[in-house]
Amino acid sequence: MTPDETSAWQRLCPLPMAQVDPLPAIARHLGHPDTARRLAAADAGRTPPDDVLAELREIGVAAVYDPDSATAVHVNALNAQAARHSGSLAITLGVNALALLPLCIAGTPEQRDRAGAVLRGGGAAAMLLTELAHGSNLARTGTRADPVDGGYRLTGEKQLINGGTRHDLLVTLARLADTDRFGLFLAERDDTVTALPRWRTLPAVAADISGVRFAGTPAQPIGAPGDGLTILQLTLALSRGGIGSLASGAASGALAQAVRYARERDVYGEPIVHLGAIAEHLVRAAALDVLVAATAVKATFLINALGPAAAYAAAVAKYACCELAEQAVTEGRAVLGSRALVEEFGYAARVRDVLLYGVFDGTRHILLDQLQWRLERFAAGSDRSGDGYPVLAEAYSRTPQPLVRAARLRLRPYAPGPAARAATLAARTGRPAAAALGALLTRLVDLVGEARRDGRWAADQAWRFAAAGVLAEAEALLAAVELIDPECRAVAGLPGRAAARDEAALGYALGWRGAELATRVQALAADLRADRPADTAPGHPDLVVAFAGELAPARAALRHWLTSPPAERAATDALAGPPTPDGPDGDGVPGRSATADRLSAGMR
Repeated sequence: MTPDETSAWQRLCPLPMAQVDPLPAIARHLGHPDTARRLAAADAGRTPPDDVLAELREIGVAAVYDPDSATAVHVNALNAQAARHSGSLAITLGVNALALLPLCIAGTPEQRDRAGAVLRGGGAAAMLLTELAHGSNLARTGTRADPVDGGYRLTGEKQLINGGTRHDLLVTLARLADTDRFGLFLAERDDTVTALPRWRTLPAVAADISGVRFAGTPAQPIGAPGDGLTILQLTLALSRGGIGSLASGAASGALAQAVRYARERDVYGEPIVHLGAIAEHLVRAAALDVLVAATAVKATFLINALGPAAAYAAAVAKYACCELAEQAVTEGRAVLGSRALVEEFGYAARVRDVLLYGVFDGTRHILLDQLQWRLERFAAGSDRSGDGYPVLAEAYSRTPQPLVRAARLRLRPYAPGPAARAATLAARTGRPAAAALGALLTRLVDLVGEARRDGRWAADQAWRFAAAGVLAEAEALLAAVELIDPECRAVAGLPGRAAARDEAALGYALGWRGAELATRVQALAADLRADRPADTAPGHPDLVVAFAGELAPARAALRHWLTSPPAERAATDALAGPPTPDGPDGDGVPGRSATADRLSAGMR
């Protein structure tokens, strides 16, 4: 695989993929044209890709989510790699890790051993939460667990279950008899379990999304019988970071296909990548790709180091990665035009599949509710942990640790104030957009404080959610600055430099998305104080102008990457040496970045 073909998740991951076994072998297999053909055929027939799943088991994929060997890094790297090729494959594999997280959190050694044996024998696991009548309100769960000698028996029906007709291990949320207490239970498919018909879903058409009916199915509690919702809360605090990695794979796969098409498609005398409008769609997709990957990678390594204490980073990843990945796929769709809507060209599957991740493990509204709660804490000034960068640097240096260890950590939640982090980065890099990001976050927190004082915060959920969405996307920009900016990488404890294309994509992301977020903050202020103009208070700079200064050099650099010959792309994709010593801009010229010089030297 050439540097031009590697995913953003892989490029930004602090740990080389060669050290994340068996991911290199899995990546090679999924990248083979015959594998791609068979995955497409599975989608066309709406049948699970059993032959590809069997081949991955031979490579050793079961070790990635076996409760005794799984790590957050391995699981999320697999999520990103699989989703780059097929949404159906990605969620069929990924549900194993989700379902078995409760065993890592509270299961007994015997339960974990049994699950591992089933996986190694070719079986799979499913998580059974949803009931059609109750949707996301799990406190209304109707499935019952009645105590009997030696355990419990399950009665009831679950729907929209990933693996509902096929998977062997059934981790199920159920109400304890006639009480208001809930437990998570481990059951195995037997003749008391009825597989209900598959649903015809828009995304992941080859996945087994179906129902399960229990009729006295034997089951054992995972942890204390009444602790089901607590264990589930811890489970989602870990799993949502993995959804961010699924979204990252989807964004990278869409970008790769759109770039390949634009470089090859010639209808006007040269490849359409040379058309300004087409190039701009690709530049935007590249910027979104690195934002999604950086946010997903950051959540992955914080989960690996801190376990459930990384719940804020996981929630940010779940919301922001899914939101931005959908936009990345839309940019690619504009490049392919009508061919993006024709099944035989392959991109239509990407258009469908990316929609799933935003509702997987919780809808956007559920995540925005969590994020608005944290944003209110920031506005209340409750955080006293500084910028949190020593903890992040340690997390990025930590080798993968078993999930069964990370999941049982009980540490102080990691959620340092974003404005403090932005200030640290701005002081290190000196780029105006980084300072503008800090000012934007400070302005957002000030507005929340104002909304709390005048009662708007408590009364207006829509305003709260809009503010929380800005917070999540600003966090994505912060994650990308930390992982990509040459000077800021050192703040996160990372050596050397990122690839030149990623530095250029960061510049464009700051210029484009930063200006958009600044506009949204201004709109929030105008909505909050509709009787007077927004942002009239002194001390608030023109953030849109500060961000927009990044656009021109970044656009030039990325367009050069798009249109340069393969050999030159490989050279510019290679990791660089240490940052340029003569200042943040490399040549001391305001408004021109060292990245633009690195990538556009061939244009002079």
